[in-house]
Amino acid sequence: MRTLGLGVVLLFGFFELVWTTSVSGGPALTINLQSSTTIHINRSDSAQRKCDVCIGSLCQSSVVLKNGSVSVVFSCLQPEDIFIVEIIRHIVCLHTCSGNITPEEYPSLQNFNRTFTWNVRALVQETFRLDFTKAGLQQIRPTESCRDKHVYSISAGTARLGIFCRHGTIKEMQVLNEGIVSLWVPGNRQMDTTTFGVSLGQQITSLAVINITLPAENSSQEFLSPNYPDSFPDDDVIMWTFHVPPKYYATMKILNHAEPRCRRKDVRLEYQLNGRIVVRKLDEAQLSEHPGPFNLSLQNCKEDVGPPSSGLSLQFRVSAAKRSSEVRCSVDLMKEDGLVIHIKKKKPTSACILKLNAQVQETVTIHSKKTSYLSFIDCLEQDLVLTSDKTVACLQQRDCQFSGVSLKVPALEKCLLGVLEQVTWHLNTSQHGAMELMSPMGGFQQLLPGQTCNGSALLTVSEDEPKGITVGQFCPQGPIQKVQIRVTNLTVSAYPNGNDLRQIPHPLLNVSFTKIIGERYIFTVLPKKATEVILATPAWPAGMRPHSTVSWIVTFPSKVEAHVGFTNISKLTCQNRNAFIKVQKQGTWDHLYSWKEDEKPKDVVVKESFYLNMSNCMPIKGTFGVVSRITLQTSKDVLVGVIVTVVILSLLFIVLTVACVIIRKKKQKAPAVSVYNPNGHVLLPGLHGIPQITEDEDFHIYHCIDDTLVYGHLLKDGMEINQFEEPVDVYRDFTRPMDKRPLTEEREVEKPEVGVYRPFPGFQDPPVVPGRCPQQEENLASKDQETAGKEISGDGYVQDQSPTTPDLQKHYMEDSEKEESEIQM
Repeated sequence: MRTLGLGVVLLFGFFELVWTTSVSGGPALTINLQSSTTIHINRSDSAQRKCDVCIGSLCQSSVVLKNGSVSVVFSCLQPEDIFIVEIIRHIVCLHTCSGNITPEEYPSLQNFNRTFTWNVRALVQETFRLDFTKAGLQQIRPTESCRDKHVYSISAGTARLGIFCRHGTIKEMQVLNEGIVSLWVPGNRQMDTTTFGVSLGQQITSLAVINITLPAENSSQEFLSPNYPDSFPDDDVIMWTFHVPPKYYATMKILNHAEPRCRRKDVRLEYQLNGRIVVRKLDEAQLSEHPGPFNLSLQNCKEDVGPPSSGLSLQFRVSAAKRSSEVRCSVDLMKEDGLVIHIKKKKPTSACILKLNAQVQETVTIHSKKTSYLSFIDCLEQDLVLTSDKTVACLQQRDCQFSGVSLKVPALEKCLLGVLEQVTWHLNTSQHGAMELMSPMGGFQQLLPGQTCNGSALLTVSEDEPKGITVGQFCPQGPIQKVQIRVTNLTVSAYPNGNDLRQIPHPLLNVSFTKIIGERYIFTVLPKKATEVILATPAWPAGMRPHSTVSWIVTFPSKVEAHVGFTNISKLTCQNRNAFIKVQKQGTWDHLYSWKEDEKPKDVVVKESFYLNMSNCMPIKGTFGVVSRITLQTSKDVLVGVIVTVVILSLLFIVLTVACVIIRKKKQKAPAVSVYNPNGHVLLPGLHGIPQITEDEDFHIYHCIDDTLVYGHLLKDGMEINQFEEPVDVYRDFTRPMDKRPLTEEREVEKPEVGVYRPFPGFQDPPVVPGRCPQQEENLASKDQETAGKEISGDGYVQDQSPTTPDLQKHYMEDSEKEESEIQM
């Protein structure tokens, strides 16, 4: 056996086939062989006829031809249909081994199915390298065939690495210690000779290393584990190395696999990616859209020696596609707590590829307390949608009572592509607590469905339980100053109003965890003059929860009045107790307006700050929902005062003007002459005729004064106060917000001074007190006065609403009696 040296390796040397006709009628063949070459002529197992090959007088079913010139004779015609020819060459690589192998073909052998085999062996623990750069092999399944009918088979030790065709992406193989390369060519077909190289390789620790160079075009090809579909060798390793051209991205997908029962170790796939090692199981997601070269190793376990199993087999596909750009981003959330970031494509058919830690994913989820590595391949900013969720919990009441947090948009890495379209905060507190929401940008404006927000972001407040009830949608800059909710789990979501939320640097909401409140919802409202405020019940238009309550604390300055209207009230039927609406002055129990579900709503005018309270029942039909409108206008009393003032000033101006004119005319005329008039009339010069006396003249002079007319306005006020009845059969009355003073601390009512003489501040003499009315009229006046007193203090209703009314009536009565005694005197 010769050692393969530096230079060109002569493969099978020169041998000559000469066909002659034997005495038995079969063809005769003369073959000239060179050293290190052996020819096997074997009868096929599938042969239907009996035929022998004879050397001299020895005829057999197969012969082995070695060095020299040998003549063989066949005992049948057309032996190429029965015999197979195998030409074997042995190559030993010791300290050096470098050369090319070129199979040689002769026309006289084309009629036989022939196999060219090269047995290559290196020293123990040494590696030889097979270079198929010119041929380029492509692996196929055992049942497949090649188009050109030239089939290569390569083995490493006792394991068959695979069956291959020419013109593929496998450019090189390294085999540990020894291996076999075979080329099968069918009969009646001329062999296309292709040269491949043999040399010493680098040191490896696996069974073999298969080197693949992907083309600079979109491609896809399959690879099989050694001995496929049979089991890969026990406790062994094989490696594939992939060279990916620039701007191309490779994806590995497992098409089929089988795993054995392992006694030691585990079956696994190991990726070497830019110095990193990523381990995957066969049933896990594999490498996707990876740029640059990578290595893939298949590790078999130590199989169980028990009952036979399926063994290890693997079929996978590697595809490559060209990409124009890639953005890599490292997201560090180690210091964040409770933050989760989601990234997804707007269109599933988009060419954009998302990768998290080298794995392609349709939706990327980044968790806090870790660092994540992302890649955006062929992605544009508008192709991706970002959302974030953050959990804020304060479960201990003693810690939550004075604690608060500002809800801000999380600061995201600039390299993180996508438009931030939603930020959600999940707020959790104890069962004995409540939450208070305040806007750092000057209050809220509640939005009804169909309305638009003029602010930078739209906020949606929802209760997590039950069934995710939406409290309402709010926009910055509005009359609602504070929202208090008695709930343990609350969700606040922010949506951009046309822009990316990342462009909002300031906090969107301030949240405080407070003590429990009496109502389910409390809204603090500060309306502005001439600006309509729209207030909707929570969960509008779906309706409030059964037995839930809501209160709006409406506060406004003096000299204005609030016009409250109910533009939309849903129809419902209660099971037992009523649903109600009440308008109540702040600081008192006085109900200015009350409504039940079976009544028609009315508008109401409120002249002081008030509570708007609503309570739901247990509906058996319909839901409870209300839309209220509040508008502040200048008070009518103020308008009347302004009008009177304007009229007085106008009259004064007219009087002064007339006086000036008269004085000017008097200066121009002769002095006036006094004339005695016995009829009691003074006739001044310049008067035209005597003034006529009428019955209405001196209408301001009274002959008598009816006492009931003095206090008659109290009857009107009493009737206005008592025009609405106290509601009955109500589920639960509103007991005012917990942060207000209790109702027992009544505000002091300023009592008007009665029975006190007040001089007239003008320049005229005080009026003369008129005389008493006749006796019969006096009885009528006393009777009317007694009746008015009973109506003001009677039935106990007005007395309950205004505790100071009886005292005020007592003063009024004493003053009236005193005035009567003075008149009689």
